Amino acid sequence: MNSPALPPELSDYGVRPADRLGFTLFLAAVLHAALILGVSFTLVPPSQISKTLEITLSTFKSKEAPKEADFLAQDNQQGSGTLDKKAAPKTTEQALFQDKEVKRITLPTAPAPKTKQEAPKAAVATTAPKQQKTQVKQEETKPQPDARKAPAFDSEQLSAEISGLEAELAQQQQLYAKRPKIHRLNAASTMRDKGAWYKDEWRKKVERVGNLNYPDEARRQRIYGSLRLLVSINRDGSLYEVQVLESSGQPLLDQAALRIVRLSAPFAPFTGDLSDIDRLEIIRTWRFERGDKLSSK
Repeated sequence: MNSPALPPELSDYGVRPADRLGFTLFLAAVLHAALILGVSFTLVPPSQISKTLEITLSTFKSKEAPKEADFLAQDNQQGSGTLDKKAAPKTTEQALFQDKEVKRITLPTAPAPKTKQEAPKAAVATTAPKQQKTQVKQEETKPQPDARKAPAFDSEQLSAEISGLEAELAQQQQLYAKRPKIHRLNAASTMRDKGAWYKDEWRKKVERVGNLNYPDEARRQRIYGSLRLLVSINRDGSLYEVQVLESSGQPLLDQAALRIVRLSAPFAPFTGDLSDIDRLEIIRTWRFERGDKLSSK
């Protein structure tokens, strides 16, 4: 192979590639020598290390501080003793056990001193001699016979009193016979009871009249409630009396119920099983329900 041609300016001076390599190696050697010979290492002496001491408790206090202390403590203490080496102060007594936890100890409270109780003083009592009384025997009194005489009965007066009592008894019997026979029906009556059929017809009539004459004020104010009435009817069907046994708590409803019963009279006269009854009493509960409806139970 042909070697590359040199530029004309280099070929004139006669510089070869080998010369350039040698010059480069020379410069590298000079630089390395300068670095090796110019850099030096020196040993720095270590700084003085502070002396450390252990901490302990001194057993006594000295006026002067020791020149060379072996331990640190709360007070100055001059070393003494027979030991060759340093030793920390310690007590001459040795504990029977070792424990790392500090435990609080509460001393027991001393018992309260007992106070001597004084013996109760004996009380000396004296009794005065009692006076002896002599019993005096009382003379026994004999019962005397009653000197009152037996009453004398007058036969005429006695017969007159008996006749008066008989007349009074006859009058009371006549009054009792004239008393009306009253039969009471309540809500527990059934169709097999005496007068139950009459009560059922009477209820239907009162409910019909009540729904036709429902109180307007109760309808407007929407007042509802229930009450218990007692209605007494004569033999001919006329109304004897009507009264409120248990109020509804609304005077408006109580008065409306009384008015409805009076408007329903007169009722049918008694017949059949009720022909021997002078007065019939009916007790029922009346309800003014929602929907402006009157019903009985």
